[in-house]
Amino acid sequence: MIELVRPTVDLAGSWWEMVDDFGDETIHGSGYRPGDRDALRDPEVFEEWADWLGRMERPDEALPEGRVPSSNRWVVRDGRVVGTIAVRHALTPSLVAEGGHIGYAVSQGARRQGVAREALRLALELAAARGIDPVLVTCDVDNIGSARTIASAGGVLEDERDGVLRHWVSTGAPARPIGPGPIETREARLVPITPGDAAAMRAGERRADWAEGYPREDDLDAVGMMTSGPDAWSPRHVVRRSDGLAVGSIGCFGPPEDGVVEVGYGLVPDARGGGLMTDVLSAMVRSLEAAGLRVVAHTEAGNRASQRVLARLGFRRVTDPGEGAGEDAGAETEWSWARPAGAGRVARVGGVGEP
Repeated sequence: MIELVRPTVDLAGSWWEMVDDFGDETIHGSGYRPGDRDALRDPEVFEEWADWLGRMERPDEALPEGRVPSSNRWVVRDGRVVGTIAVRHALTPSLVAEGGHIGYAVSQGARRQGVAREALRLALELAAARGIDPVLVTCDVDNIGSARTIASAGGVLEDERDGVLRHWVSTGAPARPIGPGPIETREARLVPITPGDAAAMRAGERRADWAEGYPREDDLDAVGMMTSGPDAWSPRHVVRRSDGLAVGSIGCFGPPEDGVVEVGYGLVPDARGGGLMTDVLSAMVRSLEAAGLRVVAHTEAGNRASQRVLARLGFRRVTDPGEGAGEDAGAETEWSWARPAGAGRVARVGGVGEP
């Protein structure tokens, strides 16, 4: 029987047997570095280290720079540690490129026996319980066994980057209702704009983590409606995971009225055309609908790209564009869009040509 067990000093003996079985190999998803070996041989130090691994999944735990909250587990078969696995709750640019949401390793003596497949399945359940969907899982391009394991879990290969294969796996996790905190998407983080951010944007300041062209005029209009600190309905920076830059904004036109909320969004020109807006708007809509709200939007009649995004996410046009508004409709003419109740699961992957 395969289990994922929280790190515990009770399993220290078989943990060290597993470490010895790995030899010089990197033990992915373990939090262990060979240089720590001598210190961890002290039982008290080992106990504190195992306890710290467990605390890493607590949102209030202070973590070293570059670390993200993680659910660390040991892969246990018949009472003995045979591997390690970690479910990371968020992605940094380096994790997007290489590490992914889940890192795992199985000792040599337990390979090709279905252990990795079952451990990954259980880790995906952990990710789903955390509301993470989809999950990024990576492996080296020459690790054929791991690539097969990821594929068997439903992994879809996105690309190869510097010898690393990057797969996305859907967990089917329900979205979390929108709140004042960031919203995590496959391609970005939607980070609420603070009063300090808003003041800097209005003053025309440039920040190192703002992309060229940000904020746009529409972004400034959005922050102009802020009256207090960030809440669920405040505008959010769209922070692209690939480089950590704010490349646009998304938010609501105030709190909901009668269970309906309107969203507005946009990206700088260089961030358009790769499906980012579809990914971002999908996550925003899912969070709003998880809060029991109906979502509406408006587009200019000539903004075909934005209309394609809304259509792909199940929105329907609910008003005519107005007399004389056809293919050459003026930019001031607006179309209204709504996502019908029960429209089903929101798509997560955009197509070529989308903003």
